Amino acid sequence: MTHAYTVADTFPTGERRHTRSLADAWSEVSETLVRGLAHALSNRISTIGTIAELLRVDGDDPVAMSEMLGVETRRLEDLLEQMRALSSRSAGRLDAMRLTDAVAGAMALHSYHPERRAIAITVEPGDESRPVLGDAIRLQRELLILLDAATTAALAHASRALRVRFGLQGRVGVVRLLVGDATAAGALPECAAGAIAMGAEESDAGLCYTLVIPALGAGA
Repeated sequence: MTHAYTVADTFPTGERRHTRSLADAWSEVSETLVRGLAHALSNRISTIGTIAELLRVDGDDPVAMSEMLGVETRRLEDLLEQMRALSSRSAGRLDAMRLTDAVAGAMALHSYHPERRAIAITVEPGDESRPVLGDAIRLQRELLILLDAATTAALAHASRALRVRFGLQGRVGVVRLLVGDATAAGALPECAAGAIAMGAEESDAGLCYTLVIPALGAGA
C-alpha cells in the first residue's frame, strides 16, 4: 500500500497522516548540524595548535609542517564558510539556479550529520537543461530537512541505503530521496509559482521524499 500527501508549511514525516511544522523540523536539523560543525571546527583548531607548537620548538621538518598548517587553515576557512551558509537568512528573493548546485550545497552541510556515515548514499543527477527558480536559502533548508528525515528512515531500513535523484520533469525541477527499494508512484505535489512543495510516499519497499520547485523556460 502506498500513500502520498503534502500540506503547505508543514513537513511530511513519512508516517501516515503525520506532519510537523517546517520551523520545528529546521530547528532540530540545524541544531544537529551545528553540533557536527562545532566538533569539526574543534578538531581543526586542535590540529593547527599542535602544528604551531611543533614549529615553535623547531620540529624535524618545518617546511612540511608549514605546508600542513596551510592545509589545515584552508580546511578551517571552509568550515567557517559552511557555518555561515547554515546560518544565512533568506532575502525572500527568487533566483535562477541549478539543482546540481542546490543538492551539492545541502549535501556538503549534511556531511556533518553524526549519522551520515552509517548509511550508503548514491546521487543520481538527471536532466538539467534548464535552471529552476526559487529562494536559494529556503531550498537549501528544505533539502536539509528531507536529508535528515531520509537519513533517519534509512537507519531503520534493512538496506541502510539512500538514493538522491534529481532533475527536470516537465515544468518543474524534482528532487527525490528514496529509502530502500522505494519508487515514486504517486503524483507530484502541486507547486505554486515561486514556491517549493514537499511530499512523502510510504510503501512496503521503502520511503520516498519529494521536493518540487518551478523551472524556467518551456517544459513538456
